[in-house]
Amino acid sequence: MNLRTDMFLAWRYLKPRRNAVSVITCISVIGVILGVAVLIVVISVMAGFTDEFKKKLLDTTSHFQVKNYYQGFIDDPEKVIATLKKCDATGAPIVERHVLVQRGEQFMPKMVIGIEPNLKQEGVELTKAMKYGKYSLKRGEIIISTIIATELSLRVGEKVLMHSPAKLAKMVKVNKDGEMDLNKSQIYLPSEFTVSGIYSFGKYDFDKNILFINLDDADELFELPWGAATVIYGRVKDPFNMSTEIDAIRKKLVEQGYHVLTWEQMNKKFLGVLEVEKNMQFFLLIFIVLVAAFSITNTLITVVVQKTREIGLLKALGAQNLSILNIFLFQGFFVGVTGTLFGTMFGVGIIYWRNYILSALRWITRQELFPPEFYIFSQLPATINSQDLIIIAIISILLCTLGGLIPAWRAAKLDPAKALRYE
Repeated sequence: MNLRTDMFLAWRYLKPRRNAVSVITCISVIGVILGVAVLIVVISVMAGFTDEFKKKLLDTTSHFQVKNYYQGFIDDPEKVIATLKKCDATGAPIVERHVLVQRGEQFMPKMVIGIEPNLKQEGVELTKAMKYGKYSLKRGEIIISTIIATELSLRVGEKVLMHSPAKLAKMVKVNKDGEMDLNKSQIYLPSEFTVSGIYSFGKYDFDKNILFINLDDADELFELPWGAATVIYGRVKDPFNMSTEIDAIRKKLVEQGYHVLTWEQMNKKFLGVLEVEKNMQFFLLIFIVLVAAFSITNTLITVVVQKTREIGLLKALGAQNLSILNIFLFQGFFVGVTGTLFGTMFGVGIIYWRNYILSALRWITRQELFPPEFYIFSQLPATINSQDLIIIAIISILLCTLGGLIPAWRAAKLDPAKALRYE
């Protein structure tokens, strides 16, 4: 028999005499569909989470940062920025420090970012994130997030107070006996700022903690030299391929006592955890498809028993063992292809409608299934990667095909005389 005949018989054996589709075949196909769909959904969500995190990260931070750990601040940021330009990069002076925000009797620890309002910020696309008010950071003005505005009941035009931890620490002195006392010479008044705008990047951890003020206000608040910065935010053309620029920058700045950290280095642990989780979930969930392959094995063993006399007849008519082997391997292949095809469609459909499904489940259960305070993002991210789909499809079809190997081997080894006498 030729290969076409083997494929025809394989297809015929998947169907009973009176029905268009066998029940046990349907069960096997459904098992593959569910396994492939679950695998696609989980891997796509993990890929989407990683991609969305990187996107949000690059929206709210720079491609790389330059810091001076020895001094604690950079007193001449323009000199560093000039060096960056020689290495095909750009930079902007930034002040990053923790503060205590006061609204009435309410106090909250936050992070302040001081920027030059008339200078393009290399990594913080604040103008695109504005929701209310305007992008204005004159002296005495502040831009807060929608989350902070809700927490402190603030609106555009209202005022808020900020305390510097360094100034607070100076107000307390400890004597030789370890007793604390008020240092009256260091008593100060908190800085007052007017809310000029409200932003939202859609990145929960960033929006919850970050405030923006004028760079000069930040220097004054934290008692830094005039025009100083605690960090330089840098940007290159391609943040995913910037090794050449970073090497050149490090060669020029490290000797001057500066440290250069890329966005990947600053988030290395978290990005590594995401990659490990994706690989581990792929490894674990592939067992669902493996279980479906065992179901195919059981199905084909039943088919071999049912078709014993027909197999004996085929071998008596001259069919080779390889042809009999091919018939049952093709059955596993057909089930794998069908299940993988519909499983891929089902999985992609779930990904496409994922947020609608979450909304329906949220309405049914009356619970928040994807709280942004834990998962950073306000919606469930997902990215359908064609490479992942191809790998899943190949593995699924291969496992299903191999699932037919044992019954195929058993069928090929049948003695035609015994098979024809089978009752």
